[in-house]
Amino acid sequence: MSRKSVVCLGGPAVAAFGVLAFVTGHVVGGELPNLADRAGRFLAEMTPQQREAGTWAFTDRKRYDIHFAPFDLEGVRHGELSDMAKNTGESLLAAFLSERGHEKTRAIRQLELDIRELESGRSGVEEFRDPERYYWAVFGEPAVDAAWGFRFEGHHLSLNVTAMPGQPAATLPLFLGAQPRLVPADMPSAGVAVLGEEERLARELYDSLDESQRAAATLPYKRGRGHMLGQVSTLRDPASVGLPRRDMNDDQRAMLDAFLTEFAGLWNAGIEAARLKEINDAREGLHFAFVDRADPPFSFYVRVSGPGVLIEIDNTAGGDHLHAVWHRPGADFGEDLLAAHLERHHGVLARR
Repeated sequence: MSRKSVVCLGGPAVAAFGVLAFVTGHVVGGELPNLADRAGRFLAEMTPQQREAGTWAFTDRKRYDIHFAPFDLEGVRHGELSDMAKNTGESLLAAFLSERGHEKTRAIRQLELDIRELESGRSGVEEFRDPERYYWAVFGEPAVDAAWGFRFEGHHLSLNVTAMPGQPAATLPLFLGAQPRLVPADMPSAGVAVLGEEERLARELYDSLDESQRAAATLPYKRGRGHMLGQVSTLRDPASVGLPRRDMNDDQRAMLDAFLTEFAGLWNAGIEAARLKEINDAREGLHFAFVDRADPPFSFYVRVSGPGVLIEIDNTAGGDHLHAVWHRPGADFGEDLLAAHLERHHGVLARR
């Protein structure tokens, strides 16, 4: 896909959870050995110094780190890898992500060239705003019969993957960002709106609400991402705010489901099915909240929350700088899968 041709990096979303039984029918067990094998090959292609810098024990507390600003990043810098290792790393991402999800992560990284233009003249901008200034951290020894994981992280991107034997990978928390919101015609990524489809779906749902529904859904404006809860490593279920899903009509529920499926569809089919099941388990407790602000132009905030679900997008920082997060409150970093694995196979409970 040509970067110049991308307007909204989204795609056709499943309109309702009525199709979930089909989606969750994917068998993922056959994928797991391949994923571990790819990760092992990726490590093998690093130099010994890079492996030392980029690997930790699976139990290391650094696995729970997540950076919402591109400072103090740890691991191996993608740009310092050999071309072969870079390609294998991208192949690892592609194995966990869908084609659309992988394209989105590439587009986010390429936006660094646009931000470089926006910040032209600042000291160190060429080094700091670099599409290859993203870092790999691998936790544990990748193997089909062991727990392991990795993080790929840099400006506006944090992918956190935890693999457990016989289970679809845990992939939350997830952090995505975009600046500019829609890249102007005279910049390197002209026409790209990395989170454009997610914004469109949220606005479509909000615009469909009647007066009483809108009163329930609308939050007061807060500047500087004042409503965001998810720019943390982990959290518990937040208090419910906004319009309950049960108070929507069928068309509106389908719009909400499409928004959620847009996020779940960033991952490969097996992982997507697992994330959709988690959302489906919470569906009766889901709430939709929205902030719409005309000044600065295009400012908005959206939150979908429920038991074990928190998805937020914020564009209140000047109306041209989006942050999106997805958490599984109480079970980020695969803590529920890890606890079940340890109890089932080792007779112990995992405690953090």
